[in-house]
Amino acid sequence: MFIDEWFGEDFYKKLPLGYHTQFSIGQFFWTHAYYAHENLELWRPIPDPNEPTKTIASAFQIVAAPGDSFRRTIPLASPRLETNEEFMVVRAKRRPVLLVIPEAPPWGVDNRGFRGKVQRRRCVIAQIFGLADSRTGEAQFSASFVDRVRKMEFPQLTFLPQKPGLLDVDSILRLDELQSVFTPHLEPTQYSLGDEAVKVMRAQIGFLATNKGPNEFTELRELILRS
Repeated sequence: MFIDEWFGEDFYKKLPLGYHTQFSIGQFFWTHAYYAHENLELWRPIPDPNEPTKTIASAFQIVAAPGDSFRRTIPLASPRLETNEEFMVVRAKRRPVLLVIPEAPPWGVDNRGFRGKVQRRRCVIAQIFGLADSRTGEAQFSASFVDRVRKMEFPQLTFLPQKPGLLDVDSILRLDELQSVFTPHLEPTQYSLGDEAVKVMRAQIGFLATNKGPNEFTELRELILRS
């Protein structure tokens, strides 16, 4: 028994009209998501001898993080960059994602006269990675590993079966690849995890955070691992 066999046709559900205005936990979106970098690289301005203040830059180069990273001596006025800030070099890709924490409703907090921005249009998403090349169908992972994911062996991973109109190939949801995103950058789809699958995902996140059970995730996982 595998998780996709357990949920069967109820793994996904199609959302009613209005799905593009009312975002919900477990809903699928498309957005640009960045790769977590392992080697820190920065975009540093190339000195311009015709700009004596050194506060305006029009050309940059990629450099390995130098010793003065995030503590430069001169801020940039254009493009704006404080001395404790850097332009980081990261790669990003447009990919399907799953909404984990929706944007919080307005809090009604009056912070006029202060610089801090209380309300930020943010939500938390988990990235989805294909298990095969969507163009060629070439497998990217071994069949034995995929079966272990389908068995719910790894609490940070969830198997997502191919779904026409949503996922071109079987995929994995990575709960160790959560990102905060600007809500308007999300392109909604009309699909969500099914109701019971959403309950399991919520419980899975709780288990990852606390390593405690039992809950819907640990109980289903134990059942499938024993099957």
